Amino acid sequence: MLTETDNDRLSLLVKSNPEFDTLIKKLVDDNKQTTSMFVHELRNPLTLMKGTLQYIEQKHPETKEFKYWNQLQELVYDMEHMMADASMLNVCNSLLKEKHDLIELVKTIKSNFMPQAANQQVELILDIAEGCEEYFNSYLCDSTRMKQVLSNLVKNALEATTAGNFIKISLSYKPEIDQVPPKLSIQISNNGLPIPEDIIATIFVPFVTYKKGGTGIGLAVVKRIIDLHYGSVSVTSNDDLTSFLILLPV
Repeated sequence: MLTETDNDRLSLLVKSNPEFDTLIKKLVDDNKQTTSMFVHELRNPLTLMKGTLQYIEQKHPETKEFKYWNQLQELVYDMEHMMADASMLNVCNSLLKEKHDLIELVKTIKSNFMPQAANQQVELILDIAEGCEEYFNSYLCDSTRMKQVLSNLVKNALEATTAGNFIKISLSYKPEIDQVPPKLSIQISNNGLPIPEDIIATIFVPFVTYKKGGTGIGLAVVKRIIDLHYGSVSVTSNDDLTSFLILLPV
């Protein structure tokens, strides 16, 4: 997985020579095509397997009483969902970048989640640091994907909070320090249930999930989209506060 330093280097390369962005996009598109072909080739035999199992069950109803029959059906179901998730990750490999007002985008997301937050009696706060508006007002990004990222993180925060808790979205600008390029900061914090320490290391890894009924794709998609913007996403969590920090290159 790409580190914050890796993305900083990519961002500087693209800034110094826009042709690098085209080259990286080509590499990503090639990878996307390979993944699509792989998923497609897996889906065909899986569909046949599923149909065969249904046919066997129809012709021989007694198979439903076999000890591992339901387990076999569940394995096919799990494989279908994993391929669907792989396809979702693959779709997130491409961006349509245009200049957008990220502040308005965040305000829209806050507005969308306000009814749910009010219903849970959770305070949803937006804090915009003074002087950062000029950097957020016209930012080159894929607004649909960025909305997907932030919605996912706010949704997760709502799942971790209960009545009396808060969720805070903070926007700020981080100037260049010690040759580290300037960045936009988007932080989503909450004081709900903390993330266990042993989970944090793999929280962005695809198909790794600790939620009952989860697929392990939501945060992997977040990481993929932020990487494609040459940014970084990280998380810290303790009994007092859980924070997801997104840093985007200026």
